[in-house]
Amino acid sequence: MKNKSSLKNLLMLTAVLGLTTGLTSCKDNDVDESGTANIKVVNAAPSSASQNLFIADKSVATGLDFGEASNYIAFSSGNNLQAEFRTESSGAVYASGDFDLDNGSNYTVFLAGDGAQARVNIFKDDNSPVSGKAKVRFIHLSDGAPTQIDVRNGATTNLAVNIGRNTSSNYVNLDPGVLSLQVFATGGSTSIGTFDLTALQADKVYTIYITGTSADAISVRQTTHN
Repeated sequence: MKNKSSLKNLLMLTAVLGLTTGLTSCKDNDVDESGTANIKVVNAAPSSASQNLFIADKSVATGLDFGEASNYIAFSSGNNLQAEFRTESSGAVYASGDFDLDNGSNYTVFLAGDGAQARVNIFKDDNSPVSGKAKVRFIHLSDGAPTQIDVRNGATTNLAVNIGRNTSSNYVNLDPGVLSLQVFATGGSTSIGTFDLTALQADKVYTIYITGTSADAISVRQTTHN
């Protein structure tokens, strides 16, 4: 009986240790001090006040108003890193999320949405330019637009189709110059808006993002990565 009791206790201890190990392996803010990622930060929340971004409780970017973007900032890579956008004037958390950052990779972190819909979105960047072309991706961050959208150059030429909310298109290579975009519900024939962007330049990499919390307040903005 003593041997059976000892075996039972040993099995229970092994189970507890296994559970502890599992919890440790997925702990919050598992920072890799030897690794580095590059982070660009964009405030894409139309109604937000000026925002600061903290990751793992460390300041990354400060004083970003709607439509503004930081330069790339070197930050430790790691897993389950907690990100918080905090209103600059009060320090109150506006939106939070968690994500992984791979060593040597580039990312753009967006604050999107307003109020209860405020959220943190992160996308891995490919900043290698294409000679003679503007390299562009489209990101759907608008709660006022349809859940799935198509982006067209003018009314007929699709640049990206079926982009879900909070997701990105693939990169496309476009001729330099002014881009006049129209946004449609996927497969639709009625544009929800026409948007002229600042002229795209050759050998540059861009993100064009769709934002706006209501159907009559949708806007399209761009940020440059190189």
